Amino acid sequence: MGKLIECFGKIAEKPYHFRLTDTNVYSIEEVCYYVYNNIYIIQEEIFDSAFTVWLRDELNMDIVADKVDSMRNDKNNLKDIVVTICCSCDYYDEEQINELIGIMDAIADLSKWEKAKIKADNYCRFGSYEKAIEEYTQILGTDDMLNATEEDYGAVYHNMGTAFCGMGSFIKASDSFEHAYEKNRKEESLRSYFYALKLTGDKKLFDKGVKKFDIDIKILNNIMEDFAKTDEETRNSKEIRRIMKLEGIMKAGYVEEYYEKVGNYINQWKEDYRNEIVTGIRYK
Repeated sequence: MGKLIECFGKIAEKPYHFRLTDTNVYSIEEVCYYVYNNIYIIQEEIFDSAFTVWLRDELNMDIVADKVDSMRNDKNNLKDIVVTICCSCDYYDEEQINELIGIMDAIADLSKWEKAKIKADNYCRFGSYEKAIEEYTQILGTDDMLNATEEDYGAVYHNMGTAFCGMGSFIKASDSFEHAYEKNRKEESLRSYFYALKLTGDKKLFDKGVKKFDIDIKILNNIMEDFAKTDEETRNSKEIRRIMKLEGIMKAGYVEEYYEKVGNYINQWKEDYRNEIVTGIRYK
């Protein structure tokens, strides 16, 4: 999980798998560490019946499993479940657990759409772009957003654009960033709008965007310079050079070597990804 965790309880033979982040845990200490460092993505459904079955079968924690089942069935709030789990071992002290409680209290005070946005943002962060877009779409259509500000709408549209970019749907991304900028008037959304337009490869669409917003030529040149720099850095990155090298191996007819290297690269990228996800997530 990216950190050496000292475990005093039982180590599971079979791990529990947190699906959203594709993370395996083998002990109650690792569960606590995961919860503490990912509190913004923790939701009730994470601690479903499969989780409590794992507590019983793999860790022999019947009492804790019974408590979690009871709280979930009685529709207790997430805070009680998290506190129960974190108090089941001595991995975190009272001050750290109170810190978690404070964060969860702050989340509980958010509006429905703000809570839904946290969920959507995390889907986007972890590559579940279709689910993220579905959530953002529902947020924008809910009556709860009637009390939201123009900047709030802009934030939702901007992140939806990011999700569309993740799917490679650059025209839809540009539409979302366009709506975002019209709402929040933030340079970040404007830049993302033109980046997405540039990635479509459609010059007419790009020129239409420039004309619509009547962008100062100096600002536009600065945006395009930044885009060109990022594009060059991406093309010259180690990962891209590896892919280009693989193309040469494939064209030379070394099919077995090609697939072996592809498998190794994918496994390494997955491992790097898993090591990053336990650092915690905060959204502005």
